[in-house]
Amino acid sequence: MRNLLFLVAVPALWLATASAALGQGVASPYSAKSQPFAEDRDEPEDAERYLAPSDFLLDAPGDHFYVASEGFSQLRRVRVDGTGETEILDLSFKPFKLRFFPDQTRVAIVGGIDGKLAIVEVAKKSESGETTPCEMRLIAEYSVGRSPADVAIKAAPDGELLYVADRFGGRLVEMSAASGEISRTWDVGVEPFCLDLFLGDSKIVVANRIAHRPANKAFSCADVYVVDLESGETKLVELRNADNLLQDLTPTPDGRYALISCVRGNTLHTASGVSGGWLNANGVLCVDVEKAELVEFFVLDNARLAAGNPWGVACSEDGERLAVAIAGTDEIIYLPLKRLIQTASERPDWARPGYSPVAYSDLPAEDGELPFRLRALFGLKGLRQIVVRGNDAYALSYFDDAICKASLKLNPPFKRFFDGGYEGIPEDPPKKLDETEDEGDGSALCFVALEPKRPTDGVLIERSFARLAPKPVLTTRRRGEIVFHDATACLEHWMSCVSCHPDARSDGLNWDLLNDGSGNSKSSKSMLLAHETPPCLVSGIRSDAEVAVRAGFVHILETTAEEENALAVDEYLSTLKPVPSPRLVDGELSESARRGKGVFERIGCSSCHNGELYTDMRLHRTGSQDYNDNVDKFDVPTLIEAWRTPPYMNNGAYSTIRDVLEVGRHGVKDGRYERLEKQEQDDLIEFVLSL
Repeated sequence: MRNLLFLVAVPALWLATASAALGQGVASPYSAKSQPFAEDRDEPEDAERYLAPSDFLLDAPGDHFYVASEGFSQLRRVRVDGTGETEILDLSFKPFKLRFFPDQTRVAIVGGIDGKLAIVEVAKKSESGETTPCEMRLIAEYSVGRSPADVAIKAAPDGELLYVADRFGGRLVEMSAASGEISRTWDVGVEPFCLDLFLGDSKIVVANRIAHRPANKAFSCADVYVVDLESGETKLVELRNADNLLQDLTPTPDGRYALISCVRGNTLHTASGVSGGWLNANGVLCVDVEKAELVEFFVLDNARLAAGNPWGVACSEDGERLAVAIAGTDEIIYLPLKRLIQTASERPDWARPGYSPVAYSDLPAEDGELPFRLRALFGLKGLRQIVVRGNDAYALSYFDDAICKASLKLNPPFKRFFDGGYEGIPEDPPKKLDETEDEGDGSALCFVALEPKRPTDGVLIERSFARLAPKPVLTTRRRGEIVFHDATACLEHWMSCVSCHPDARSDGLNWDLLNDGSGNSKSSKSMLLAHETPPCLVSGIRSDAEVAVRAGFVHILETTAEEENALAVDEYLSTLKPVPSPRLVDGELSESARRGKGVFERIGCSSCHNGELYTDMRLHRTGSQDYNDNVDKFDVPTLIEAWRTPPYMNNGAYSTIRDVLEVGRHGVKDGRYERLEKQEQDDLIEFVLSL
């Protein structure tokens, strides 16, 4: 829902003739979202228990999946062939990402708001070198950063080294697997979210999830860093404007390129509609690791049917294909990776990278060549992490507690149909081949066959899914979370609410929406506390969040505002909880922040940012009006989670709170800030960033 609270005031005329399949709620009949709402909206908190699988691994023999359950704080081991029961190891934190050690006898697990890294033994290695699964047991648990988002492991002469993406600490951390001692750290921007090792483990690539530069300029994007582990040198890869939401990355088999899922926004366009990719494209960044340069942006969208919100990426072992899990449209997409890289390398320098977002739509497709995109829809919601083994691709369904499997069967010669049959008409969700087949309760893995897909002559994609737990029964809040992440609720499936509000926060970009005229971009706001702090939008145009949610469906996603879905989104947003600031000490304000609170009140910041939510919920003249603005008063946002939501002000002009005060002189134009001692200034900033 592009800028949920910044709404375009233009009619969605297409609604009268739009296909029903383009409306809200496109889901497999086996998805929890296709079921009726839970009748009781006031269920106790402990009733909302979902497996919520966040990551998984497939061992080298292909016998076992290791699954991280955020919902139950567990590591689970399940046999791929469905024999035996699921084995469970309880953890002290919510796991987010997993990684095998090189010998595959142990698994490293990171996650938890407070930042934990666990090492779990999962197998024994015999003298002959054979690996045999053993009872899972915790070997070590270390504290590391805040909400760590990924981990990689490097063999070293003195023992393995762990590399952790400290998401809310903004660091890459190197630490000993044996002791947990931190040896080096690197500053890698805002929200490092995914990483991996490259070129013989000599370099590591780290991708940030969201943009954090001043958003009122002509250029802003998330960052990708290449860190040389031998010299310690860090290089910044120059991406393109509004490359954002970098969710996952993987190396090509030769280790030369990093492939990173991405949403590329068109922030310089007026947001007058979404059709045809006017506001964004969904694709995969290809980065040359040795040169630390962007090679190309491989587009996943078809011209009139997009692939909103790509997440997991994985290569086939031979490097021929790339498989991508599309979180917003519930499908797996195959790209001809080897051919794409070859085509990109043959283009002239002036035409790459990123010369055209549709540059690969018309790759030669003679008999004997596969079409550019092969799309396999499942309809189970929230396909995120993905694993490829041979011709099989497995993707985790976060919201349906399941694994989806696509098996590619090739029988050349191939004959291509126009654009793979995806010119604006979405496929119906596949049905079971045998409707009497039991889906199982997750106690053992049981893949249920779905209708195969035949995108071209000579190509068959077999589809199946297996439950990791009983089919979820959704509370209203959970259904609202799914709708918020669902790109099938958008015209042509280009985006979902999270395209601008990842985790219901801000993407760090400015968007020029038509509710207040054109040519006056505004910062994307966090949805945290939106229902508690009316009015909504930077200019206060919407009276409250309920109005804004419903208008967002119509004017941003260009779909109907079905009341049951709008109510569910209300429930989801109104129950969001703030993440404690990484600057807190044992959950409390530091000594510096406590002093800063007194400064905050003494110099008058609390005259507008007051109460428990630090906002008076009124409009004020802030002196930050741009020349195209037709209003000069702006909403006072809550300061809760201000540490997480740069850039700041209505125009996103300042990357830091210090810049807001020292450069923008927000609220202190009379010299109050300048008259403070340096320590008082630091204490004030520490307080704001601790809320």
